[in-house]
Amino acid sequence: MTPATLAPRRPPSGDDETTTILPRSRPTKSLTQALDAIDDYDDDERRPLGQGAKLALIIGSVAVVVVIGLLIGYAVRGAANPRQPQPTVSQPSGGGSLKGGNQPPGQTSNASLSDASMLSPKQAKLLDPNRSWTVVTTEQGATGESPTAACFGGEPPEGQPTPQQKFVRVLKSGKTTPSVLHVATAYNSPDDAALAYQIASKTLGGCAIPGYWIRSGRLVSGIGNQAAGAVIMEKINGKGWRAHSVVLNLTGQVVNVLDAVQPSHAIAVDAVAEALGQINKAQCATAGGECGGKPSISKGPPPLGGDPPGFLAKGDLPPAGPKIYPWIAADVEAPDKEFAGSGCESVKWATEPAKSRSWREYLIQESGKNFFGLNEITLTTKDTKAAKKLVSRIKADLSKCRSVHLTARVTNVKKVSGVGVEKTKITGWAAVVTQKSTGGWVKYRVGVVSAGSKVIYTFLNPAEDYDFTNRQWEIVAVRAGERSTQVS
Repeated sequence: MTPATLAPRRPPSGDDETTTILPRSRPTKSLTQALDAIDDYDDDERRPLGQGAKLALIIGSVAVVVVIGLLIGYAVRGAANPRQPQPTVSQPSGGGSLKGGNQPPGQTSNASLSDASMLSPKQAKLLDPNRSWTVVTTEQGATGESPTAACFGGEPPEGQPTPQQKFVRVLKSGKTTPSVLHVATAYNSPDDAALAYQIASKTLGGCAIPGYWIRSGRLVSGIGNQAAGAVIMEKINGKGWRAHSVVLNLTGQVVNVLDAVQPSHAIAVDAVAEALGQINKAQCATAGGECGGKPSISKGPPPLGGDPPGFLAKGDLPPAGPKIYPWIAADVEAPDKEFAGSGCESVKWATEPAKSRSWREYLIQESGKNFFGLNEITLTTKDTKAAKKLVSRIKADLSKCRSVHLTARVTNVKKVSGVGVEKTKITGWAAVVTQKSTGGWVKYRVGVVSAGSKVIYTFLNPAEDYDFTNRQWEIVAVRAGERSTQVS
């Protein structure tokens, strides 16, 4: 508010009193004489006030007049413009919204989970219509004893948002027959949920827990805002296998993980996705997620995983050895000039013409003196044609290896193929090479594929109990190509 302006009064003519504005200077002689003429107002006769006291009295009187004038001005202005009370604005608890949500952008809902939000026995029949399913347990919240989906055990990943709610439900069909785990987690905002989904997707795509192996990936769409899937094989006591068909999705403020488990052979991922689609329909309105769409499944790489991306993740390598041991990945480097592979290949990886080249080693430390491990080499050539030509050249080297090296044998030559990101075609070969040495026969596994302009070569040196099956090796050779398409 601006104080009212007090305009000086115009001096009237005649005998009226006038007001003189005093300069900011020492009193003049005439002003001193005027001050001497002022007498005290008491009835008692006193001596005239001193010069300093009289000057202070006049200055104080002028100040009082000015203050009174200011107060009057404020009162007049306030009456003309009364102050309005400020409304209280409520801020949203979270930020952002996702495409297809049922709530206004920038707002969040109380995405509360309940029994109705979880997989029901009726929905579970989509996994196998010939079985009857029953709910075994339903937990609100999770503890260290709560079951976890394949690849999701251990400590929470760094950066994981704090959940608002978490439900864990297990259903079974008989005592030793299939079971299914449903984990639903609600977060405080769509942004928190999107971050949690990203972390969960990378956890599934990396699957760094020893004993688990990503057998195949699936591209999933039409279930909420985002979705992904994979088939995970779990080694049981170093002998048998258990298959996990895992599909996860994001719908607004909720992240779901559905893990259908069965011995040896995986339940169809399509069926798991269809069941999760029914769950999404029950959650999406409250969670503020995408409700439309129909589940769609296609072949493709597992979710992005590994560190750094573009190379094989630890979960891409099957468990090997008499017990379950972890895989250790070395740093990415340039190819070793001394690396000769199986001895059949004519390629010098360190000098072969290429736009870029990289090398990475994966080892099982417990293999001891056997130094069991895998080598992965990636070359980026000038174009797709050059990449295919290099793969054909290595295949020719393997085919004629016996005629060049009389002590070499090449078996189990198998053509392999797959599909990478953006439907990139992956084609190549996998083979087993044995070379005779002074210590006996030495076995190697070789894989080489092209993915666009990239050539990906994989090499394994089996030793005693440390080895893959032929089928596992073919999958690993293609997986290396799939991973290469996940980065530019």
